[in-house]
Amino acid sequence: MAKYGSADIRNVALCGPSHAGKTTLLEAMLKGAGVFQKTGSVQDGTSQVDYDPLEREKKHTIFAKVFHLTHKKREINFIDSPGYPDYVGEALTAMNAVETVALCVSAAEGISFHAQRLWNEAGAARRARMLVVNRTDADNVDVDKIISQAQEVLGSTLVPWNLPDGTGDAIAGVKEVLDGGTGWKETLVEALVSLDDDAMERYLESGEASVDELLPLIKQGMAQETFTPILFTAAEKGAGLTELLDFLAKDAPSPVRGPYFSGSDGVEPSDDLHPIDPNERTDFVGRVFKTVADPFVGRLSFVRVLAGEVEADQMVLNPRVGKPEKMPAPMRPQGKDHDKIEKAIAGDIIVLGKAESLETNDTLTVEKAPMVLPRMAMPSPMVALAVTPTKHGEEQKLATGLKKIVSEDVTFTTDRDPQTGELIAHGVSPLHVETQLHRLKTNYKVEVTTHVPRVPMRETVMANAEGHHRHKKQTGGRGQFAEVHLRVAPKERGTGFEFKDETFGGSIPKNFLPAIEKGVVDQMSKGVVAGYTVVDLEVSVYDGKHHDVDSDEHSFKKAGARAFVDAFEKAKPILLEPVVDLEVAVPSRFMGDINSDLNGRRGRIHGMEAVGDMQVIKAQVPLKEVQTYAADLRSITQGEGSYTFEFSHYDMVPANVAQELIAAHKAGKTEEED
Repeated sequence: MAKYGSADIRNVALCGPSHAGKTTLLEAMLKGAGVFQKTGSVQDGTSQVDYDPLEREKKHTIFAKVFHLTHKKREINFIDSPGYPDYVGEALTAMNAVETVALCVSAAEGISFHAQRLWNEAGAARRARMLVVNRTDADNVDVDKIISQAQEVLGSTLVPWNLPDGTGDAIAGVKEVLDGGTGWKETLVEALVSLDDDAMERYLESGEASVDELLPLIKQGMAQETFTPILFTAAEKGAGLTELLDFLAKDAPSPVRGPYFSGSDGVEPSDDLHPIDPNERTDFVGRVFKTVADPFVGRLSFVRVLAGEVEADQMVLNPRVGKPEKMPAPMRPQGKDHDKIEKAIAGDIIVLGKAESLETNDTLTVEKAPMVLPRMAMPSPMVALAVTPTKHGEEQKLATGLKKIVSEDVTFTTDRDPQTGELIAHGVSPLHVETQLHRLKTNYKVEVTTHVPRVPMRETVMANAEGHHRHKKQTGGRGQFAEVHLRVAPKERGTGFEFKDETFGGSIPKNFLPAIEKGVVDQMSKGVVAGYTVVDLEVSVYDGKHHDVDSDEHSFKKAGARAFVDAFEKAKPILLEPVVDLEVAVPSRFMGDINSDLNGRRGRIHGMEAVGDMQVIKAQVPLKEVQTYAADLRSITQGEGSYTFEFSHYDMVPANVAQELIAAHKAGKTEEED
């Protein structure tokens, strides 16, 4: 049984851009708390926090991981998250399991675009936030400049809680602003007394405020998002680590406040954002926020307990499954190690083994008082690669491996394009997809070949036309005969296909018309001029001939298909391509480059909007032109840009582009025939 209560727990997500030193910071704190006997190095591939072989090979964090330590009678759970924007899903996953997000930035590099994005995501999730400025032992660090930039970019509620006693090699520790001796004390005091009318009145009257009076306001300000502390550290020198832990233990929100979730009693999620207060709800509620499909250990489900208590063999309800199941033995995660515990309480982060029915985003609750939480909000995958197994016959092995990886990463998805038949892997960035396919090879022994997916274009016509074909074949016995005359006509975009029978006088017996239609539909699925599915037209069969002995369904199917091709080629065929609504967010200094680049991609810019020092450019662009946009945008903006897109509509392909595609299709057919 836990020897602590919910009020003694602190859950903290360490987030921030790469090279901020998050992993080094956590490793140093864990060593100081006696969890580790020694520390390793991320760059040397010896980090104990980045223990995954792939992380040690790549020398950066890829997966969010949970560690805990005890400090001043507080149980502090840390979730270390990747700094690369390619793995932003892991950082957002971490935020969904905590009350506090500690954004860690490098004193030498300042506030990057990705740092701003993570900060804003934490704010949107209503998490308490704090800024940790690490690596203050770097050369040429300007503390006042960092604070000013933070206030300008992240928000005016940011105020330094402590300051380094030096910079570069001279730093030995940090000093609290409230202890005096800095120009920031008055700013900090005013920020805190503004949270309480009585405190503000006393301060205005006397010009002073006691530390005892101010300290209770810190937690209130963080919870209400009206006070945001800045703390300084130099992890490799050990400076500021104890002070950071002291602050978390004393002043960071506990689970008693409860993290904000959209949830509702019953079986349907609600959009109402509110904290789940474990003091008010005593029935068990938990959320699966992360899944690991370990090829050796098996399936592991990480659960944040939001309310109530839970123990092994307790019956819990998974609303997605719809029936109660026995709870596996809860374990407390410490990186790759897991310790069994008798019972988990509100605020605990636990891991469940061999819970095969659980998936990320599942709510765990009790049948007598069910609650459902909606899915965690995640960025849509923007990068796609078609994948095929390198070795013939490994299709099922590939599907199994991909399914397990998809279960771990909610920002990595796979599907099969119904038009092209290609198996497509989707991810946040090229590196993200590359990493998961590398894991496919390492963990599941499947190597794949990749290429840019074929864009699912379509064919249609612009004019009316007639077509005709006579199918006649004599082989010595019963022959084959069918003759079909038909018309094609364009229809409005998105209205689909319509088949009409306009024959009269018995020229074609009615029982052969379904065969003609099937021949037409089969040919439409194969395409006519470029190999793409045909859409949005009307086909009317108006005449034909048959033979009492030699006509059959096969003959009319072939005649219908060939008559359709004849008419289609005369009806001013065109190609249609998918167009997407694209939004690009970049620092203002890159706006001209982005606009020029989009024009070169046949984009149509519809608007621009300033968001802080960022510009959001809205445009419509053919999907074909943005298939490799992630890498190109990174190159243009030095990694500071981001984008999203979603399908808008199909539009006509310009004649010059269409001619290239048609010529390539004909060349391919010729090669097949040869």
